[in-house]
Amino acid sequence: MNVNTNASKGKIGIVRTFSPGWYASVMGTAVIVIAVFVFKKYVPWPNFWQLFFLSLSAVLFLLISTPWFWRWGCCLDAVREDLQHPVSAAFFPTMPISLVVWGIALEKAGPLFLPHETVHAIMRVLWVLGGIGIGAFAITFLSVYFNKTDLEWHTANLGWLIPPVSVLILPVLGNSLAVVYAGTVWGDIHFFGSLIALGIGVLLYIFVAGAVFSRYLFHQLPPSHLAPTIWIGIAPTAILEIIIIKMVPAMQAILGLPDGVTQILSVAAKVAGVSLWGFAFFWLAIAIIVTLLHHHWERLSFAMSWWAFTFPLGAFVVSTGLLNSIFDKLFFRAVGLAGLLGLLAIWAIVATTTLRRTISGEIFRS
Repeated sequence: MNVNTNASKGKIGIVRTFSPGWYASVMGTAVIVIAVFVFKKYVPWPNFWQLFFLSLSAVLFLLISTPWFWRWGCCLDAVREDLQHPVSAAFFPTMPISLVVWGIALEKAGPLFLPHETVHAIMRVLWVLGGIGIGAFAITFLSVYFNKTDLEWHTANLGWLIPPVSVLILPVLGNSLAVVYAGTVWGDIHFFGSLIALGIGVLLYIFVAGAVFSRYLFHQLPPSHLAPTIWIGIAPTAILEIIIIKMVPAMQAILGLPDGVTQILSVAAKVAGVSLWGFAFFWLAIAIIVTLLHHHWERLSFAMSWWAFTFPLGAFVVSTGLLNSIFDKLFFRAVGLAGLLGLLAIWAIVATTTLRRTISGEIFRS
């Protein structure tokens, strides 16, 4: 009887301290599928690696979902506490983001083992569910922080960019679906829904980034265990580059643009895409420098925030691969492949550390 009681208490303890950011591991794993896809000409056995990381991210999502949803039922007070926390609150949207990122990964690897119609149907469901979750958490995040009267400048961190990034990820999948379902109601829903999400995400990014950048300029840098969150600043402009370029075929399919207009928009999108990529590249350099300085000052202590190293870098690799496919320049190819190798190395370190600390139970200690 005591054994059962202790086991039950142990499970509840794990659920109570279960970080809302666990789904960042799904994002960081699924984005490797897309990164391998854009550089598949240069990666040995690309189909195997795409299927491996797609399957692994799906398994991770299922394993994480049980304690994550259970927590909302048995430990709602702990959930509310995290929603009030200046760091933890921003990581709740990683759950719906992981749905959309997995949908994008499925778009690339799904046809290797599923009919296109099935892949597109699953992508559509993931886009809708992800959109609902992203919208709900974005509103919740802003509502909580608008009503916090004791919020101090030093608590701001680049994890706050996750809600804007979560909205921006919708057009990446939505534009693909708009092309697939062009001429139907669903095509219009995906296209115009993506445009709305783009407007929300861009303005949120500008507002939130301005506030957080002010904190980084005028206040002491965050503690070392939050150093990975500075990498999140890479993602928005890398994703915006992908959106701008993917939007042209979606506009042509939905709006029926003349070929001449499409060509002009395509050239403009490529120019704008390179410019947006430039800021992501610039921020990657800053992120590396700041992280190395933190590592020099004190040993980086492990936290689930380490997964913030993976998805933003993955988004940058994907955006670089897209530019390489358009321009076929050695510079983009070299930067992208170096980024892919770095992504795989960082993922291996973070994943093995997470697994080791999960087995030991250390990661669940409050």
